[in-house]
Amino acid sequence: MAAQNFHDINGRLPARSAQHILKKYNRDGNAFERFSYMTVLLPHIEQNAMYQQFISDLEDGNMQPRRADDPHKTGVRRVWLNDIDAFLRPSDGANKRPENERKATNYRVNCGDIATSWEWDECRGVASDGNKLNLNFAGIADGASNTIFASEACVGSTGAVNKIKGGVALLGGSHGWVNFRPVNCAAVRGSNGEFVSGANAPSSGDQMPGNRWADCVGVYTLFYTTPPPNSPSCCAGGLEDWTITSASSYHSGGANAVLCDGSVRFVSETIDAGDQSKNAHDVCPNKSRPQDYAGKSVYGVWGAMGSKSGGETDATL
Repeated sequence: MAAQNFHDINGRLPARSAQHILKKYNRDGNAFERFSYMTVLLPHIEQNAMYQQFISDLEDGNMQPRRADDPHKTGVRRVWLNDIDAFLRPSDGANKRPENERKATNYRVNCGDIATSWEWDECRGVASDGNKLNLNFAGIADGASNTIFASEACVGSTGAVNKIKGGVALLGGSHGWVNFRPVNCAAVRGSNGEFVSGANAPSSGDQMPGNRWADCVGVYTLFYTTPPPNSPSCCAGGLEDWTITSASSYHSGGANAVLCDGSVRFVSETIDAGDQSKNAHDVCPNKSRPQDYAGKSVYGVWGAMGSKSGGETDATL
């Protein structure tokens, strides 16, 4: 509902990065580009005072979500050091962060069914770079009731980096959208809800899934409809390097997703996710612009729910 209210006022949905309404307040180079979709939803979830503080700080400069505080001023408490109850799932015990650390979120915005970096221009989902694409409901050709806006995902913690839910596996090499095959990520699944030994990516500080609600980098606030819910999430190198985050939850058998029409669906982890050995790169006519592919998802019903204009209407879902 918050995203719909944002759309009614601004004529577009929140972007995954480079929020257009923040640019005019920015005094710190391109710092505004790093802020997540959640920052501009604050006034639409009864957090207007916090939003006004955020805007004031942005105008003042020296403001980026990768910093826990202002390096040039003492006693300045950034808004992302505050827990926002609307951004959290009560069932996730890992989502409460220490007092003076950046706070977490359980909700990731949909980047679609072709894995692209968080700083890629556009995507097949609803969340693109605000400098490149301003998406409104008219641009969701498959229909708002067929397309996911966001999904829940488990938050990571230092004591559980080897867990599939809330963890990230290190694949190594390059597995950007050109090389990514979900089956490779699935191969790191071990027993008892953990990765196979040694597969988890090393964490650094709060660089763990969901641990920064104000940061647009993939591991914190984005997800993809490539591997089905509760699948392992994977990265190529560090946790901010081409992380392919899956939807996940501590519910039995799946995770909740909110569609662009505001409805919520529980999506089973056994949903049809197509041929997980396929690389979506193979179906893209222009290999340098995967976002332009307008055909059906190679990842079945799950991929179709993530693509906004793949020609997948209610009949195919």
